[in-house]
Amino acid sequence: MFFSSKVLKQMQGKIIACCRSPSEAQELNEIASRHPGKVQILPLDVEDQSSIDALSVTIARDHRRVDGLFNVAGILGDGRSTPGPERSLAGIERDWMEKTLAVNVVGPTMLTKALAPLMRTSGRRAVKVDGGGGTTVDVELPGGRPPAVVVNLSARVGSISDNQLGGWYTYRLSKAALNQATRTMGLELKRQGTWIVALHPGTTDTDLSRPFQRNVKKGRLFPVDFTVDKLLSVVESMGDRNTGGFYDWAGKALPF
Repeated sequence: MFFSSKVLKQMQGKIIACCRSPSEAQELNEIASRHPGKVQILPLDVEDQSSIDALSVTIARDHRRVDGLFNVAGILGDGRSTPGPERSLAGIERDWMEKTLAVNVVGPTMLTKALAPLMRTSGRRAVKVDGGGGTTVDVELPGGRPPAVVVNLSARVGSISDNQLGGWYTYRLSKAALNQATRTMGLELKRQGTWIVALHPGTTDTDLSRPFQRNVKKGRLFPVDFTVDKLLSVVESMGDRNTGGFYDWAGKALPF
């Protein structure tokens, strides 16, 4: 969950927190109840294009701008109840590979596409948001905004040149593809005043890493608050030269 005291204190305006089933997101609802008017929870399933389209229409109609997009949804698997992360070529299953790509690559890319018009900070201010099915929303963007930012949560194992161990096939290739998408979108989006980066958070104490934490060296398993604060510091130090790049939680550039 991408929340910390720093997020809630420093973020101006409204935070839109998305999940598949808002009514079942107990911890998220507790945060929203403690910060009325600051946090709004909206439904989003990144595997469902109609869900992405519906979210973009809601944000366009209700908020008419997006200043920061954090694509943090992702799956890895536990190696027991799921095929991934696969240790060998023989362990790859088509359905799991397709699901991993849908969540880790296709979803973030399509969500960025849907919200990109609302993140324009240079050039024309009159934009259209396409909600699919013939639905469009006309928006007049405010002027005088700093560059908007897209953050794609990646992983060091997505680095092709750094891969010396093998294994984790679908997760590795999904993050490598996300890095390529980040690089390519960066070249285009900077022309509209939007920056984008891929960030490696390090091994953080979340459900995704839990099945593998016993192998993490002492001091290298990061609390969520630590990771979020570090990633926000990297984002806050960004400049135009960083867009399309791949960095770790400490701001160190990583090889693609």
